[in-house]
Amino acid sequence: MVAFANKSSHDTSRRIKRKHLELAQQGKANGGPAPYGWLKDDRNKVDPEAARHIREAQKEVLAGVRIGTIRTRWQEQGLGHPRQGTKRMAHHHVEHILTNPRLVGYRTYHGEILHGDDGHPVMGEWDPINTVEEWEAVCAAIAERKQTKAGQTLARRYLLSGIARCGLCKNKIRGQVNHKWKPGSKGAQYKYQCSKVNGGCGKVGRVGEAVDKLIARLVLKEQREKAATTGVPVEARWPRERELEDLLQDIAQLIEAEKAKTITVSTLLQLLPAKEQERDALKLERARFYKEQKQVEAKGNVGDLTEEEFFALPIERQREIVLHSLTAVVIHPAGRGKRKFDPDLIDPVWR
Repeated sequence: MVAFANKSSHDTSRRIKRKHLELAQQGKANGGPAPYGWLKDDRNKVDPEAARHIREAQKEVLAGVRIGTIRTRWQEQGLGHPRQGTKRMAHHHVEHILTNPRLVGYRTYHGEILHGDDGHPVMGEWDPINTVEEWEAVCAAIAERKQTKAGQTLARRYLLSGIARCGLCKNKIRGQVNHKWKPGSKGAQYKYQCSKVNGGCGKVGRVGEAVDKLIARLVLKEQREKAATTGVPVEARWPRERELEDLLQDIAQLIEAEKAKTITVSTLLQLLPAKEQERDALKLERARFYKEQKQVEAKGNVGDLTEEEFFALPIERQREIVLHSLTAVVIHPAGRGKRKFDPDLIDPVWR
């Protein structure tokens, strides 16, 4: 009886898996709640409000904003939750929303993009939110960030932490809380201080807010002048698109030839790996091409920003704008005693 019960269970499991694969090959969606970005009562129709938040978050990622910052904001605004009653949102959940192949209409099966006999991804029956170029650019930006910043935190509390340097010992200066400051007082909440703990001399410190405002004003002015002399970048298509299409056709023809018994399986497996490797390399090159293009679009013309709009941006975006113009900010000592803030003692190092 146990053996028959197990056989019945395995038969049911096999039939369900076969049915799910059949639905996936037809581009049909599985059951369950609608993913974030689509309407709850019709999972094939895009939710305009949710789609707007997804596109804005993707643009922020391309502009250098951390997913953790987006997650915190979404959590405060109650966005991105596929089910009611979810209180906290995991980092990987937001990352999945922004890189989900469903955004461009690709059908997945067991977490992988499903391809048809022609070598092209199987398209689902739902409405897409992104173009392929936009989606590939976001995926490439996130993947590249994981590789180049593995094990490092991108979180920063202060604009010039690690950018500012001591005018005496040239060591990096980081922002720190001013413990003497009290709510309602006229002092500074934070300051940039050369620290002996980090290998510095500990002799140079400056009020943080005044330095940040000065640097923001100088950077915005410099980028405003630069934007006036340079033209708007023209959107271009990836030049090797036709080469990739021909390669996909070659792969599809090889598979069809094996099915028609005009070539053997052995011949197919000898020819296929090299072409698949070339295909993957071309797709990666295309993703990086559109990533760089979309990053330029996402960062936009920051010269139009006011000082208030600049400081309203996420801290990662502020640092990205500063680092686009500066390599460092040297803070020179001001001498003993209380002194008025002197902009001449702040020396920006331009790129």
